Amino acid sequence: MESMFTIQELLYFVLLVPVAFSLLAVSNLLGNGLLHWADRLASVLVGAAVWQIFLLFPAESSFHEGFIYLDALSLWMLLILSLLYLAFSWTSKAYLERDTNIRYGYLRRFTHLEGRFYALSHLFVWTMMLVVLVDNMGLMWVAIEATTLISALLVAFKFTRTSLEAAWKYVMVCTVGICLALLGTILLYEAQLQGLGTELALDFSFLSQHGGELPKELAKAVFAFLFVGYGTKIGLAPMHAWLPDAHSEAPALTSGLLSGALCICALYVLLRAVIILLPAVGVDFMSSLFLFFGLFTIALAVPFVVVQRDIKRMLAYSSMENFGLMASGVGLFLPMATKAVLLHMMNHALIKYALFYLAGTIMETYATKNMMRIHGMIAQAPRTACFFLLAIVGILGMPPMGIFFSKFYLLQGFFQGGHAWLGVLALVLLAGMLIGILYHALRMVGGKPHRKAAGELLGRLDTAVVAGLLIISGVFGAFLPELGKVDALLSEAAKIVMKGVA
Repeated sequence: MESMFTIQELLYFVLLVPVAFSLLAVSNLLGNGLLHWADRLASVLVGAAVWQIFLLFPAESSFHEGFIYLDALSLWMLLILSLLYLAFSWTSKAYLERDTNIRYGYLRRFTHLEGRFYALSHLFVWTMMLVVLVDNMGLMWVAIEATTLISALLVAFKFTRTSLEAAWKYVMVCTVGICLALLGTILLYEAQLQGLGTELALDFSFLSQHGGELPKELAKAVFAFLFVGYGTKIGLAPMHAWLPDAHSEAPALTSGLLSGALCICALYVLLRAVIILLPAVGVDFMSSLFLFFGLFTIALAVPFVVVQRDIKRMLAYSSMENFGLMASGVGLFLPMATKAVLLHMMNHALIKYALFYLAGTIMETYATKNMMRIHGMIAQAPRTACFFLLAIVGILGMPPMGIFFSKFYLLQGFFQGGHAWLGVLALVLLAGMLIGILYHALRMVGGKPHRKAAGELLGRLDTAVVAGLLIISGVFGAFLPELGKVDALLSEAAKIVMKGVA
């Protein structure tokens, strides 16, 4: 397909627009009305450019220019980020206006901070796009650290005692993890010096071609540090302490980006490390780490979900379940399971963003995070209640939602890969999550209302966005083989991850 722009020009455009909008937003040159429309325009321009790249880019090829690298795996991640970017921009106006109008809303007292919130949010998306587009493991670490610094400001945005405490814990825990990832990156450079020399230091494409020449024992130490470091950012137990607090205290829009986009960016960097180090380290060492910590993360999340009262903390523990399942799927080192992990990234990102937005809307309307104080939503706001319940069903992996298919393929991988007893354990743990989350959701939706009727909580536009996210997830799950180039891109991305497996 011909285009008036090259892939290089489109990639630079994708990286330029969020920064340009951030500068415009923080300058306070636009009123709030124009600012909202500029926010939407920025995401539409980026989304259109990413879609054009998708149409132009052959799935089996790669693009390398300067410090920019693009292949099927990074393009898949870019598609996820651009979809969440669009969802953020088209729901932010309603969310911020609702916060401004309610009696206890933060922006009601500080309306001038809308521009600052937009600037930080777009910079946050920009740093995540840098993570998936740079070609150097050192630069990936720098970009991941930048996401930590910017997202910490968003977590603490309301400047309350609890939000500041959550941001402090987030920075402290993630900084320790990122420091370990930095040590792993330094050791990777040392391994490169010993095995390959100084040529193209930490260049991903070069290292992925010569990973088998790295010193094996040093490569194991490298991967161990990278796994713990980036595993902290993903939210794998026991390095997960920041995740429930940060997701609970951040604005709902930020929580959706943290869970749907940031954590999978850290998993993406870890996959890049797998591609480089697998020939030197071997499957058994990596598989044992991914399987143990993945299942341990799910197991740790189950009891906390059952006794949970905070709606956003419940969704945070649900994120731990899903990231634990993704990590376990990577540890199977099967083509089908790897493809299912990448598909699960997309499905989880879309549904979890919708859930956090719905949760934030419900919290603002009912003036509480406590799920035990919210009853009778189906009687007061039937449309909102139906979407909330549908999204809950989706995140739990029940048909016909997209996560059902990716979870099914992941669980199938346990049995096909000779880990039947681990597959049974995963099924039991997922059943525990389903019972806990569904219990809380049904209590909120059903029962007798304990307050005056609130009316519908969602407007037409945010209803359309939430519905669109759920529909796209269902389409990606149920009709993936019929999607042609999307399926080809996903299959090629899985091949890239599995390249070092004999």
